[in-house]
Amino acid sequence: AFLLGRGERDLVQARRLRERRLFAVATGWMYLAFAQILIGALVAGIDAGRNYVDWPLMAGQFLPPDATELTPMWRNFFESPGLVQFIHRMVGYALLAYGIFAWLAGRGSAHGATRRAFAIAFAGLLAQVVLGIVTVLYAAPWDIAITHQLVAVIVWVLILRARYLAAYPVAGSVRDRAA
Repeated sequence: AFLLGRGERDLVQARRLRERRLFAVATGWMYLAFAQILIGALVAGIDAGRNYVDWPLMAGQFLPPDATELTPMWRNFFESPGLVQFIHRMVGYALLAYGIFAWLAGRGSAHGATRRAFAIAFAGLLAQVVLGIVTVLYAAPWDIAITHQLVAVIVWVLILRARYLAAYPVAGSVRDRAA
Protein backbone atom coordinates (compact mmCIF):
# COMPACT_ATOMS: atom_id res chain seq x y z
CA ALA A 1 0.00 0.00 0.00
CA PHE A 2 2.90 2.37 0.67
CA LEU A 3 4.10 1.90 -2.91
CA LEU A 4 0.92 3.35 -4.41
CA GLY A 5 1.88 6.97 -3.81
CA ARG A 6 5.06 6.91 -5.90
CA GLY A 7 5.97 5.99 -9.43
CA GLU A 8 8.25 3.12 -10.35
CA ARG A 9 11.00 5.50 -11.46
CA ASP A 10 10.90 7.27 -8.09
CA LEU A 11 11.05 3.96 -6.23
CA VAL A 12 14.08 2.75 -8.20
CA GLN A 13 15.84 6.04 -7.50
CA ALA A 14 14.84 5.95 -3.83
CA ARG A 15 16.10 2.38 -3.48
CA ARG A 16 19.59 3.63 -4.30
CA LEU A 17 19.40 5.90 -1.24
CA ARG A 18 18.29 3.03 1.03
CA GLU A 19 19.59 3.24 4.58
CA ARG A 20 20.48 -0.40 5.17
CA ARG A 21 21.31 -0.14 8.87
CA LEU A 22 18.17 1.83 9.62
CA PHE A 23 16.11 -0.62 7.55
CA ALA A 24 17.55 -3.49 9.63
CA VAL A 25 16.72 -1.64 12.87
CA ALA A 26 13.16 -1.06 11.67
CA THR A 27 12.84 -4.70 10.64
CA GLY A 28 13.79 -5.83 14.14
CA TRP A 29 11.30 -3.34 15.60
CA MET A 30 8.61 -4.68 13.28
CA TYR A 31 9.20 -8.32 14.32
CA LEU A 32 9.26 -7.49 18.02
CA ALA A 33 6.05 -5.46 17.71
CA PHE A 34 4.38 -8.32 15.86
CA ALA A 35 5.39 -10.79 18.57
CA GLN A 36 3.94 -8.42 21.18
CA ILE A 37 0.66 -8.21 19.26
CA LEU A 38 0.44 -12.01 19.20
CA ILE A 39 1.14 -12.22 22.93
CA GLY A 40 -1.46 -9.49 23.49
CA ALA A 41 -3.97 -11.58 21.58
CA LEU A 42 -3.26 -14.43 23.98
CA VAL A 43 -3.73 -12.06 26.94
CA ALA A 44 -7.12 -11.03 25.54
CA GLY A 45 -8.08 -14.59 24.67
CA ILE A 46 -7.68 -15.93 28.20
CA ASP A 47 -8.72 -12.68 29.96
CA ALA A 48 -5.28 -12.41 31.55
CA GLY A 49 -5.55 -8.64 31.76
CA ARG A 50 -8.09 -8.79 34.57
CA ASN A 51 -6.16 -10.86 37.11
CA TYR A 52 -3.36 -8.53 38.19
CA VAL A 53 -4.50 -4.93 38.28
CA ASP A 54 -1.44 -3.39 39.88
CA TRP A 55 1.60 -1.96 38.19
CA PRO A 56 4.57 -2.22 37.97
CA LEU A 57 4.44 -5.30 40.23
CA MET A 58 1.96 -8.16 39.97
CA ALA A 59 0.26 -8.97 43.30
CA GLY A 60 3.12 -7.15 45.00
CA GLN A 61 5.76 -9.34 43.36
CA PHE A 62 7.87 -9.17 40.23
CA LEU A 63 6.66 -12.58 39.04
CA PRO A 64 3.07 -13.44 39.97
CA PRO A 65 2.73 -16.22 42.55
CA ASP A 66 0.64 -18.51 40.32
CA ALA A 67 2.82 -18.15 37.21
CA THR A 68 3.94 -21.79 37.15
CA GLU A 69 1.13 -23.70 38.85
CA LEU A 70 -0.06 -25.70 35.84
CA THR A 71 1.36 -29.05 34.83
CA PRO A 72 2.90 -29.90 32.50
CA MET A 73 5.03 -26.76 32.69
CA TRP A 74 4.58 -25.74 29.04
CA ARG A 75 0.84 -25.13 29.62
CA ASN A 76 1.69 -22.12 31.79
CA PHE A 77 2.95 -20.23 28.73
CA PHE A 78 -0.48 -20.49 27.10
CA GLU A 79 -2.99 -20.97 29.93
CA SER A 80 -1.65 -19.28 33.08
CA PRO A 81 -3.10 -15.75 33.18
CA GLY A 82 -0.32 -14.61 35.50
CA LEU A 83 2.53 -15.85 33.32
CA VAL A 84 0.90 -14.72 30.08
CA GLN A 85 0.37 -11.20 31.44
CA PHE A 86 3.92 -11.20 32.85
CA ILE A 87 5.35 -12.14 29.44
CA HIS A 88 3.24 -9.44 27.76
CA ARG A 89 4.59 -6.86 30.20
CA MET A 90 8.22 -7.95 29.78
CA VAL A 91 8.01 -7.98 25.99
CA GLY A 92 6.36 -4.55 26.25
CA TYR A 93 9.34 -3.24 28.22
CA ALA A 94 11.71 -4.77 25.65
CA LEU A 95 9.67 -3.20 22.85
CA LEU A 96 9.87 0.19 24.55
CA ALA A 97 13.65 -0.14 24.96
CA TYR A 98 14.03 -1.19 21.34
CA GLY A 99 11.72 1.65 20.32
CA ILE A 100 14.03 4.14 22.02
CA PHE A 101 16.95 2.59 20.15
CA ALA A 102 15.04 2.73 16.83
CA TRP A 103 13.97 6.33 17.40
CA LEU A 104 17.55 7.37 18.15
CA ALA A 105 18.75 5.52 15.05
CA GLY A 106 16.00 7.17 13.00
CA ARG A 107 17.09 10.60 14.18
CA GLY A 108 20.35 10.01 12.32
CA SER A 109 18.65 9.63 8.95
CA ALA A 110 19.61 12.05 6.21
CA HIS A 111 15.97 12.21 5.09
CA GLY A 112 13.42 14.35 6.90
CA ALA A 113 10.45 12.13 6.06
CA THR A 114 12.27 9.10 7.49
CA ARG A 115 13.20 10.98 10.67
CA ARG A 116 9.57 12.06 11.10
CA ALA A 117 8.27 8.53 10.47
CA PHE A 118 10.51 7.09 13.19
CA ALA A 119 9.54 9.88 15.60
CA ILE A 120 5.83 9.36 14.95
CA ALA A 121 6.13 5.58 15.35
CA PHE A 122 7.95 6.09 18.65
CA ALA A 123 5.32 8.59 19.85
CA GLY A 124 2.64 6.03 19.00
CA LEU A 125 4.55 3.39 20.95
CA LEU A 126 4.75 5.69 23.99
CA ALA A 127 0.99 6.26 23.80
CA GLN A 128 0.47 2.50 23.56
CA VAL A 129 2.60 1.85 26.64
CA VAL A 130 0.61 4.40 28.66
CA LEU A 131 -2.63 2.92 27.38
CA GLY A 132 -1.44 -0.58 28.32
CA ILE A 133 -0.72 0.54 31.88
CA VAL A 134 -4.12 2.23 32.10
CA THR A 135 -5.74 -0.96 30.79
CA VAL A 136 -4.11 -2.96 33.60
CA LEU A 137 -4.94 -0.44 36.33
CA TYR A 138 -8.62 -0.39 35.34
CA ALA A 139 -8.85 -4.21 35.07
CA ALA A 140 -9.21 -4.22 31.28
CA PRO A 141 -12.74 -2.89 30.70
CA TRP A 142 -13.79 -3.67 27.15
CA ASP A 143 -13.65 -0.08 25.87
CA ILE A 144 -10.10 0.53 27.09
CA ALA A 145 -8.98 -2.98 26.08
CA ILE A 146 -10.35 -2.57 22.53
CA THR A 147 -8.69 0.83 22.25
CA HIS A 148 -5.42 -0.76 23.37
CA GLN A 149 -5.77 -3.37 20.61
CA LEU A 150 -6.65 -0.74 18.00
CA VAL A 151 -3.67 1.41 18.94
CA ALA A 152 -1.46 -1.69 18.66
CA VAL A 153 -2.49 -2.01 15.01
CA ILE A 154 -1.88 1.70 14.45
CA VAL A 155 1.60 1.46 15.98
CA TRP A 156 2.29 -1.59 13.79
CA VAL A 157 1.39 0.41 10.68
CA LEU A 158 3.52 3.35 11.83
CA ILE A 159 6.51 1.03 12.29
CA LEU A 160 5.89 -0.44 8.83
CA ARG A 161 5.82 3.11 7.41
CA ALA A 162 9.14 3.96 9.09
CA ARG A 163 10.64 0.74 7.73
CA TYR A 164 9.35 1.52 4.24
CA LEU A 165 10.86 5.01 4.33
CA ALA A 166 14.20 3.56 5.44
CA ALA A 167 14.08 1.32 2.35
CA TYR A 168 12.65 3.92 -0.04
CA PRO A 169 13.53 7.35 1.37
CA VAL A 170 11.86 10.46 0.02
CA ALA A 171 14.55 12.70 -1.40
CA GLY A 172 14.16 16.22 -0.09
CA SER A 173 15.06 19.34 -1.97
CA VAL A 174 15.86 22.89 -1.00
CA ARG A 175 12.83 24.12 -2.96
CA ASP A 176 10.46 21.85 -1.01
CA ARG A 177 11.64 23.27 2.31
CA ALA A 178 11.34 26.88 1.19
CA ALA A 179 7.68 26.52 0.25
